[in-house]
Amino acid sequence: MKLLNVEVVLDKAIHPAEYKSKVLVELDDKSTDYAILSHRWGTDSEVSYEEMVGLMKMEEQEREEVGNRYGYEKIIKSCEQAKEDGYKWLWIDTCCIDKRSSAELSEAINAMYRWYQNAQVCYAYLNDVDESVFPTKQDEKWVKSSYWPEWFKRGWTLQELIAPKQVEFFNKDWVPIGNKQRLAPTLTDITKIPRDVLAHGLAGKRLSVAQIMSWAAERETTREEDRAYSLMGLFGVKMPMLYGEGKNAFRRLQLKIIKGTGDHSIFAWDPWMPRTGSVLAEDPNDFRGCGGIRKVEPDEFGDKLAEYIELYRLGNPWNIQRNDRRISTNPIHLCRVAWLRWRARSLSQQLRTFTVSNAGIQVCLPVIPLPDSPSHFRAILPCTYGGLATVDLVSSGSSFDRIPYSLTTLKAYPEFKTLHLTHHQDVNEKRREFTLDDKCALHHGFIRCGTYPHEFRGRAVTLSSLTDGLVVTVYANKNARSRFGVGLGYYRGQGWLHVVCDERFPTQDEDWAVFGWRAYDRMWEARAKHAQSMPKREHVHHNDHFTKHAHLPRSIWAARVVWGMWDMDDFKVMVDVEQCLGCCDGPYRWTTTDSDCGDIGVLGLMKTVRGWHSLELDGWEACFEKCSGQRVALGDYGDYSDGVLTRAGNIFEDMRTLGIDSEDTTSSPVVSHVSGWEQGMCDMRNQGNVAVAHSVVGDRHLALRQPKGISLPAHDSIVLLLKALSIRLAGKHLVTTIIQCSEFYEVDKDGKRSDSGNDLVSDSVDPSIEAGMLTSLCIIASPQVWRRYLPCVQRRERFKSIREHFYALVNMRQLTGPEAHH
Repeated sequence: MKLLNVEVVLDKAIHPAEYKSKVLVELDDKSTDYAILSHRWGTDSEVSYEEMVGLMKMEEQEREEVGNRYGYEKIIKSCEQAKEDGYKWLWIDTCCIDKRSSAELSEAINAMYRWYQNAQVCYAYLNDVDESVFPTKQDEKWVKSSYWPEWFKRGWTLQELIAPKQVEFFNKDWVPIGNKQRLAPTLTDITKIPRDVLAHGLAGKRLSVAQIMSWAAERETTREEDRAYSLMGLFGVKMPMLYGEGKNAFRRLQLKIIKGTGDHSIFAWDPWMPRTGSVLAEDPNDFRGCGGIRKVEPDEFGDKLAEYIELYRLGNPWNIQRNDRRISTNPIHLCRVAWLRWRARSLSQQLRTFTVSNAGIQVCLPVIPLPDSPSHFRAILPCTYGGLATVDLVSSGSSFDRIPYSLTTLKAYPEFKTLHLTHHQDVNEKRREFTLDDKCALHHGFIRCGTYPHEFRGRAVTLSSLTDGLVVTVYANKNARSRFGVGLGYYRGQGWLHVVCDERFPTQDEDWAVFGWRAYDRMWEARAKHAQSMPKREHVHHNDHFTKHAHLPRSIWAARVVWGMWDMDDFKVMVDVEQCLGCCDGPYRWTTTDSDCGDIGVLGLMKTVRGWHSLELDGWEACFEKCSGQRVALGDYGDYSDGVLTRAGNIFEDMRTLGIDSEDTTSSPVVSHVSGWEQGMCDMRNQGNVAVAHSVVGDRHLALRQPKGISLPAHDSIVLLLKALSIRLAGKHLVTTIIQCSEFYEVDKDGKRSDSGNDLVSDSVDPSIEAGMLTSLCIIASPQVWRRYLPCVQRRERFKSIREHFYALVNMRQLTGPEAHH
């Protein structure tokens, strides 16, 4: 290691002209007495190796700039303290490593724990402590570092606290404020490191991997990879530095630890973490709260396993209660437990042996199948935090992926199995995307409050196919004190959707997250039932949509959700708030909605009227109605029956009435290229600018000259307009697309003209129609937000009976009251 010559550094600072000796000397850390510095790096103020070596060769102005740096002052103060303590040599990480050499940097990082361990004293410089005593309580001035000095938040300082035999703490003015031995109780409170580890180091301690990892939780490093590299010395492993690999560095560290230990606690990180796939943690934060986990040796694992079986009443124990103990009276159960205890002892070598390969981490563990799925298991680990730790797994081919802990009642006996645990993230994981369209829900005073347990931005959230993922979106109307939650979940490979209404009467100040937590907990407990109750697609090549109607208590509103699944099995959900007739079927019944739009696009779901003429608009096939004998304009709405739309109005007229600029680009109709079936007709091949609308019944097709498709724009403003008109236009139909042409006529199957069809006229209301153009075809649809379902007759009759009974009681009360005597 390269050490600073304390005398030379201080002499150089006082007499720079007489500087001749080397400031840095290569020495052996095992045979040299030296001090070492632990500190928090400053931003662009530290002195590097090349600057320290070449200081005397610099121009005077440059040398003065380096000498005025905060980092140079730390070097001088450290050297002064080392000289005062009688040390000739000092090591500081900023200037004693030539970081231009990747080989030297890698060697230094791999040896750093040993260097701190072999130092006679470590100076821990706390640059954000002003007081002359060590802080013993949290303070808001350190809010960014968990209310303790920032030194305790950094990743590298963990080994710098544990490894040295002696650590002296200094405040920002280099006043000594205590040492590691005297401050051990306070240091344990801050770092959660046991006192005997602080006093005597890691040697000879029966510490679990999870316990050591827990000390690094919440600590930070400037480079992501350093979260792993700073822990190598604590576990006695070495590996090359690959800056740029990101989180893979921590994965490599864990694999190195696994190869060198038989400690299963490395798999015992947070079982509730909503992450699936690899059994390895993503970073040290996953081990938060694991400080109490200890290893269970193979010779005691059998007894612990027997205790686990009795605790959870696995198998068929036939217990009797005697005082505070349950005693099994089933001889078969007793024999089975005894055999498992013997089996654990006989497999002691396999239990402590790990094999790492591309197929996974091979381990031998007792596993219990979960009752609700044959592919899901709970593996029991030889480590304990009071009771044996467990991890939930799902079989995926020849390997097992980790999944979050499942609240379920175990029944079967454990069985020892050899498993290959996945250590590559996302190897067997399949992800499904839920697209949430809730524009129409943000009406009638309702707002989207947020999502629980974590926020997702935009319209989509991705859940894993291996985990019981769940996200709840909360909507509320504060004035009406009404709110509901929509849960999007994935359970055992099945996507599901459910609505929960707030039965309570929330206060004005009650946080929405409280209801979100209750709704999440309620849906999580019933996720298996919700997944099983989801409707199934009946047609492979069609888009099935299903709707659920949930009345919101104490209000005139109902939440309606529409569910669809398509596009490589991704899920799409539309949420709406509508007026409720009060006679709905209840919140738990799925019904099919006759919507055939292939996407929940900006116009939402539409049920198009079946047309008999087929064309392509910009390459997309669509079926059209013939506009025979009636004026039809884009945006017309009204009652539709037997092929006739009785016009009641036009949305562009309504926009002008409402003061909305219909000429705005977001409201302008979309023009599409029209193509048809003319290429297959002999007499139409040489006809320029003519498209043939194929008739799906009969041989009378429609030829269109200079056709142009015009559709309602794909924009949120139109969706919100349709929603705003939904109460007034309930049950109406809407013209969403028209085909304009200069001439149209009927042709036979060969393209021969048979009759003229120019009996249509343009509608002057439509701003998109040009002079001399005819509207020949159109698409008429029923918007989902305009649709109203008939109330349940039985519920209506029941409500009527309740009202009559109520008023009868009121009348009886009035007749028998005080007024009856007058």
